[in-house]
Amino acid sequence: MAQAVRRAGAAPARRPGPLHVAAAGAFIADMNLHASPVPSAAAAAPPCFAGLPAPDSDDFETLSAFCEAHRVDALSALPWVAAEVAQSCGFAAMLRLAHRHGGRRVYLPRGRTACAARLGLELDASAHRRLLDRASAAGTIEVPSAWGVFVALRRVAIRAALRAGCDQREIAHAFGVTERHLRREVDSLQVRAGDAAARTPESRQ
Repeated sequence: MAQAVRRAGAAPARRPGPLHVAAAGAFIADMNLHASPVPSAAAAAPPCFAGLPAPDSDDFETLSAFCEAHRVDALSALPWVAAEVAQSCGFAAMLRLAHRHGGRRVYLPRGRTACAARLGLELDASAHRRLLDRASAAGTIEVPSAWGVFVALRRVAIRAALRAGCDQREIAHAFGVTERHLRREVDSLQVRAGDAAARTPESRQ
């Protein structure tokens, strides 16, 4: 009866032999080996984002390197004084300035040598001039607090983790923020992406 039901010319089904099983196992192992790893929020939030690290510590160097790797985003996120200093002298010098004078108004000498002695860093001529132009009538600038600088850079790191596709709950836990805060960041990124798309030549055709 079984032969009568079987269609004419159809070959009987074969069970996979040992070689087929071994080949399939090797293929799956190879796929797992070359598969892209799932981004980890913990890897995106090293200890340097647990708080602004002390100068000359390993975490300080890690944070400085992160800023250099995300230079455009970091500069745009920082308060203007911090951004000017970072662009002129580097992120490490800016972070040291925030530790030394953060949260205070500091007199900015008109001479670059005196300014370097006061701030503890040497601004280039154009950055010095821009800071002087925006100084108060008393000749002072307000150096952003170390906490304000840290929060700005942490936001850059959070957005980098979101773009990398990390799990939002993991990001919230790793960076010590709420999921509601992350949803606002996601909305902000989507708005920025929409604005960027609207500015492309194709969108204006």
